[in-house]
Amino acid sequence: MSTSVQTDRATIDEAKIASLRAELPAVQAQRYLNTGTNGPLPRRAHDAIIAAATREFQAGRIGGNTWEEIGATQDRARAALATLLGCAPEEIALTHNTTEGMNIALLGVDWQPGDEVITSSLEHPGGLYPVYLAHQRFGARIRMTRIGQPNGDPVAELRAALTGRTRAVVLSHVSWASGMVLPLRELADLVHDAGALFICDAAQGAGMVPAPVYELGVDAYACSGQKWLCGPDGTGALFVRRDRLGDIRQSAMGYASVQHGMSDYDGHFVPPSNASRYEAATLYPPSVAGLAAGLDWLAGDIGWDWVYARIAALGQYCYEQLAALPGVTVFTPREAMAGLVHFTVAGIAPADLTACLAARNLIIRHTPDPAYNRVSTGFYNTEAEIDELAAELGEITGGQ
Repeated sequence: MSTSVQTDRATIDEAKIASLRAELPAVQAQRYLNTGTNGPLPRRAHDAIIAAATREFQAGRIGGNTWEEIGATQDRARAALATLLGCAPEEIALTHNTTEGMNIALLGVDWQPGDEVITSSLEHPGGLYPVYLAHQRFGARIRMTRIGQPNGDPVAELRAALTGRTRAVVLSHVSWASGMVLPLRELADLVHDAGALFICDAAQGAGMVPAPVYELGVDAYACSGQKWLCGPDGTGALFVRRDRLGDIRQSAMGYASVQHGMSDYDGHFVPPSNASRYEAATLYPPSVAGLAAGLDWLAGDIGWDWVYARIAALGQYCYEQLAALPGVTVFTPREAMAGLVHFTVAGIAPADLTACLAARNLIIRHTPDPAYNRVSTGFYNTEAEIDELAAELGEITGGQ
């Protein structure tokens, strides 16, 4: 590639980054390196939330075409999520967060005596605790691994854990604890060869790395709206493969959980033919409007391919800058990472370092097991912000 072409591309990217950062006021108020907890809210998502809430306030929440408008907004959100995940909108259930989706999937399995579920102690509580509930309520036996640990071999670890009694495997797409991007296709093939379901926690996957669910081979894929999708709190989604709808039963029922006219007072009912059967709890309409608006912005104005490439490039840059600092150890496996970078600073507890950086207007977080600090490089971040993080760490450590 010629120097002039490289220069032009760099100029275009700089202009694009400046433009999208103008849509994200939060990233101008602080050095925002924690999308893995909550992404910044785009201006147009905020505007959509305010507009919908204002309509409710001024015109009321009933009457006219209210229900049709709510349904249309939900359909728009499902369509945008389906585009993101490479599936059909009918395979998407709207939820309030990843945890809700994981509960739906885990508790919907028809657990039988002796059934086993494989997971990892490094899983987020949003995926791990529903496993515990399946154990306590239905007697599912837990086979615990350390899949996701730095320098581990997820495929070998899963192969060693699978048995003839394995009913489901519960793992993350990207480990919140180490930043490792798991090889889902290889894992899914092992799971399916064992005749089990693969239920995936995608809180740190959807929106950070490509997630074509059929290529990945997952059966259920739960994600949050407020992280890498930069949506409002109380939004999320659960993908369930159409041919797995019968394997994940409804555990909660609501108004839309039954096909109209397909139930009787003896307790018999027919669920909808799509994943909306799992939508038992009401979603806040303005939040759904905000999620849909933000997803349209990410897909249409920015482009998912650019988002993924930008996050990965910044993750690698962050890895390089931190690994070069005296006293800093980076643990995320560089060959299997994207935007999460886990590290420690010698002599400083992770929680103390998080607090120290927050006081300097630089937002990261720490994770409990293993005890690391974690940077989340969002598509909106700049190399300069990572340089500033490295400089702050150098000052805090005194160069060691």
